[in-house]
Amino acid sequence: MKILLADKISPVAIEAFEAIPGAEVVSMPSLTADDLPNNLGDVDILVVRSTKVTRAAMEAAPKLGLIIRAGSGYNTIDVDCATERNVRVANCPGKNSVAVAELAMALLLSIERRIPDCVAELRAGKWNKKEFGSKADGLKGKTVGLVGTGNIGSELIKRLRGFEVEICAYDICLTPEKAAEMGIKRCENLMDIAKEADIISIHVPSCESTRGMINAEFIGAMKPKAILLNTSRADIVDNDALLAALDSKGLRCGLDVFPQEPGTATADFDCALAKHPRCYGSHHIGASTAQAERVTGLEAARIAKCFAAGEEVPNCVNPK
Repeated sequence: MKILLADKISPVAIEAFEAIPGAEVVSMPSLTADDLPNNLGDVDILVVRSTKVTRAAMEAAPKLGLIIRAGSGYNTIDVDCATERNVRVANCPGKNSVAVAELAMALLLSIERRIPDCVAELRAGKWNKKEFGSKADGLKGKTVGLVGTGNIGSELIKRLRGFEVEICAYDICLTPEKAAEMGIKRCENLMDIAKEADIISIHVPSCESTRGMINAEFIGAMKPKAILLNTSRADIVDNDALLAALDSKGLRCGLDVFPQEPGTATADFDCALAKHPRCYGSHHIGASTAQAERVTGLEAARIAKCFAAGEEVPNCVNPK
């Protein structure tokens, strides 16, 4: 059984893949979406992180039986095509939640204290305490609104507690009882978050019901100078409306995801939102810590082992 690792996988996880009885493991982390069709002819299991898996790739893979997304979101995989071709698709939910929550906190603190700007000035040989001193509001007493209280949202709540903020949340699965158990305020609808929160952090998957949910109306209802954090998926937000509001309302944003992200690890990137001085960004690295890569990779190897043994595939997202 041939297993192709088409993205960077933790060395510990590679060893776990190689320990699967009868497995031939090939690691090609530099493959792109365009490269996949020419490398899948004899592959049984494909493991990806950020590399897109298109219909063209699957049509070039007659033996393919399983695609594993070594992460939680799987919107980069053509699941409909996989289902048509009787190819299982599985993900690794919850394994990178701490890493993403940590990055959300990092973006928030970077915005609040303008840390990247301070670093840039110091590296340019400038001492500019007048520009940065006593300008931050501080987080204590602010209201943080979470859109989504799943694995990542729950981890972020733990990290916010030490900053003495008020936390409110909206999630279609959040019951009053669960909110009380978590010690947070439950909002009845999405617009309540927009109107009430000083800081809003998005933690929902990209799907038909969430794409564009943070729309122009939502952004228009946000408080002036509020902060929007998105470490989820770019298509959940109307990014054009967000860009306009950075100027018209003085909003600030911390983004790990952007529209039209390059499909390769390094590339030129011309994005007006990323260049805006009130946008603090990172390169879609939320899940990219050594800790997260290790546990996610080991979960991917566990899934592959089950498939190879003829057992039920864990975390299968297209069970039909």
